[in-house]
Amino acid sequence: MKSAIERRMEIVNVVNQEGKARVEDLAEKFNVSSVTIRSDLSFLEKNGYVVRSHGAAIPNSGVIAELTIHEKRRHNAGVKSLLGQAAAKLIHDGDTVILDSGTTTREIAASLKSMENVVVMTNGLDVAMELASAPGVEVLMSGGVLRKEALSFSGSQAEAGLKNFRFDKVFLGVDGFDLRAGITTHSEQEASLNRLMCEISEQVIAVADSTKFGKRSCHMIREFGNIDILVTDAGIPEDYLAGLREMKVEVIIVEKEH
Repeated sequence: MKSAIERRMEIVNVVNQEGKARVEDLAEKFNVSSVTIRSDLSFLEKNGYVVRSHGAAIPNSGVIAELTIHEKRRHNAGVKSLLGQAAAKLIHDGDTVILDSGTTTREIAASLKSMENVVVMTNGLDVAMELASAPGVEVLMSGGVLRKEALSFSGSQAEAGLKNFRFDKVFLGVDGFDLRAGITTHSEQEASLNRLMCEISEQVIAVADSTKFGKRSCHMIREFGNIDILVTDAGIPEDYLAGLREMKVEVIIVEKEH
């Protein structure tokens, strides 16, 4: 049986994909009681994921709520692993790269264990820990203030420590990817640090699963097409794919394993 977290995130996916979901239908789909579903919807509405409406739930078209790092790890874990493996293939021996904090970039780090003579700067505590067992990777930490719910460092100290560096590539994990709002994240300080990461890198690579499209957070990192490469899965909406290609962004699409 699915955990409450897994069931609730799947409910969000159902609501977003279908536009509306009735309590009875959700109860049948997940083989739980209507009382359980109503409790789930109450939690999801309180945290900004859905809006309840007459015995059903509809998408919240506003700003998305932030998940904790532990919730993010459970959400789309299989797809994130594939994205991490695909993104890691863009890193070559001798490269200097930045790995932004996040669960998807942590999956990139997990695929770098056999690399040689690679330098990785990161503001993600769990990303650095993942790379601790990679003998050919030199790990640099940004420093700064730790956001415990995200295991990420940011702030003026983090930015000051990056300004004298230059890197070949930066890999951004994002919270939202919207046609008008651009690439966004929940934290103002992290968005500021991410913008600096892009400025000091030759190539900007975004890594995002398709659930991030059409979502937005409060703080913009980059305009929609202002990246070099996007690594995503086959669920990317057609208008996003067409728009990115029109802006000469290389899109790498990872097919889900069956």
